[in-house]
Amino acid sequence: FTMAFRRIRAMAVFRRGYAAEPVLSQLSRVVSAQGTGALEQLHASHPDAAEQRRDLLRRLGAEAEKDDSKKPEAIREALDALEDEHSLVRLAGIHALARVASMGSWQTVAAMATDPDELVRVAAVRAMGRMAEPGDAEALEFLEKAEKEAKDRSVRGAARDAAARLRGHFGALPGGGQATMLE
Repeated sequence: FTMAFRRIRAMAVFRRGYAAEPVLSQLSRVVSAQGTGALEQLHASHPDAAEQRRDLLRRLGAEAEKDDSKKPEAIREALDALEDEHSLVRLAGIHALARVASMGSWQTVAAMATDPDELVRVAAVRAMGRMAEPGDAEALEFLEKAEKEAKDRSVRGAARDAAARLRGHFGALPGGGQATMLE
């Protein structure tokens, strides 16, 4: 409770320029009416908190790619992030899982393909292309369905690209050529 109170107070006073006394009065009223859990919820939904969590997930994902001993923590944090109320955190959770989760674990992010946020839906479908084993019939079926039924053009395109990756055609150009990556 005390730590959450200090963080919220600091955010309000220093980042927004509010006078400390009105903020303290507001916080006191919130705690009286809703209990201390309301402070944690308020802090968790603050954009700065979401950005901090996103940055943590990025760091954990990058570290886990280099050091396998860090994968369990990165996966645990990323899975937890999928349940976050802020889309920025859910998006970062998907990206972290795509970087470090084991091949074949695409079902973990498949449910996010129906997320309320379009960017999260796109990321989930793209991540499936990285997380599924090449040729995985179940994943291909899911992606083909998403390509046909998704309401957003961006999600349909991401599903098409992810399915192409699983079929081994990622980077193929019309006429049979291959795209090359410049370094």
